[in-house]
Amino acid sequence: MTSLRTGFILAAILVATSVQAQSPQPYGIATFGEFRKMAMQRDYAAKATLAAVVANGATDGVGAVTDARGEVTIVDGKAIVSYGKETDRLPPASETAMLLATAAVREWQEVRVDRDVKPAEIESFLAGEAKSRGIDPEKSFPFRLRGTLTTYVMHVTTGPGSGHPPLAQNTQKGDAIAGLVVGLYVAPQLVGVATHPGERTHSHWISEERTATTHLDAWGIKSGAVLLLPK
Repeated sequence: MTSLRTGFILAAILVATSVQAQSPQPYGIATFGEFRKMAMQRDYAAKATLAAVVANGATDGVGAVTDARGEVTIVDGKAIVSYGKETDRLPPASETAMLLATAAVREWQEVRVDRDVKPAEIESFLAGEAKSRGIDPEKSFPFRLRGTLTTYVMHVTTGPGSGHPPLAQNTQKGDAIAGLVVGLYVAPQLVGVATHPGERTHSHWISEERTATTHLDAWGIKSGAVLLLPK
């Protein structure tokens, strides 16, 4: 690939990033790519450059890197990428995403979780906690959680696959794991765009050292965790 062609492709991605990021959403929420389009059309192409998204002010984000080579999470304006195969690793400054949903939050409010929350209760729990603090759960909002997750299923994509969704994955299951969750609870119109079809949340786990990340397919919360919601 010539340097001219490479520059044109990157410029096109940056333009797409800028246009999509201007969509009016609460908490600066922006989406790049659509999950349903990826699943139905096997669209694994780049939709945004991580460096450009962070430079535009994103503090939080969840998604998958181009060609389904791994998972990406943005926290505090830093992109963390875990790859399905080490041979697929790229320098962070040049990495791109095929799917990405981001938010910009400058101040958080902390909510102590005083009971265990089962995986099947996660969405209703988040909606209820948000509503009780003046956040409309019919609109999209970002969230974080610090503490221990229970009964979890998580994965890292390793490339295109033949199933539905058409992704190959390394999956991990367990009873408890500590770390940080970064996620979005989305409005109905973003279901299937920023999330899997039929789901209101898109959540990623980050290790306590902030060196590894995964997509959360299912997760519960152990009492004593701290939920963070935007002010």
